[in-house]
Amino acid sequence: MPSDKVWVVRSFPDIERFKRTEPCTEAKRGRKYLAGYVGIMAEQDGVEYLVRAMDHIVNVEGRDDIGCIIIGSGPDYDRLRALSSELGLNEHVEFTGYLSGAPLLEKLSACDIGVIPDPPNVCNDKLSMNKVFEYMALGMPFVQFDLEQAKIDAGEAAWIVPDRTPQGLAKGMTDLLENPEKRDQMSAYASERARREFHWEIEKQSLIEAYRTLLKSEQISDVAKSVSV
Repeated sequence: MPSDKVWVVRSFPDIERFKRTEPCTEAKRGRKYLAGYVGIMAEQDGVEYLVRAMDHIVNVEGRDDIGCIIIGSGPDYDRLRALSSELGLNEHVEFTGYLSGAPLLEKLSACDIGVIPDPPNVCNDKLSMNKVFEYMALGMPFVQFDLEQAKIDAGEAAWIVPDRTPQGLAKGMTDLLENPEKRDQMSAYASERARREFHWEIEKQSLIEAYRTLLKSEQISDVAKSVSV
């Protein structure tokens, strides 16, 4: 496709609304650290890696100071909840189901780190993921596998895990949680870059330009109004 006929429009959050808020005080369940995931739960999203990483942290390493909150839903939701229960993680891993608005932001604001457990493959390596932009909008440092596009998008906001296993993910999570100075640096970078590049007020211009090119001039103002809502 000729480049003048292509418009890339990514689903960046509105950073004036999607931002840190007063955290949910119950989310940590009295533990020192909380890791969080938000997104779809289908096989390709790799949430099983996160559940098994928590199994390693809790049941192999014997740590009781790290909890995990998993926000979202999808075709794998029931299976993952059952797996977490089978592994004895009910006290350490909370599945909230789908959340939005204030409840979502309150839970995420309680997290010390985010997790992107999507495994590297021909699809995930090419995706710009909503999770990356949402975590960055919140100034949340996060752990991810070595995903080509997500690594480009995240820059210094991501802690890259080279070992593509649940054990490798567990090590990345604990290493980052135990490095508060690094987390602060990553958080500052994420917030600054999100405000500079990754928000809807900037990104919507690409969508408007696409409509401007394709539609008659008298329709442009109506489309621009609807996009800004």
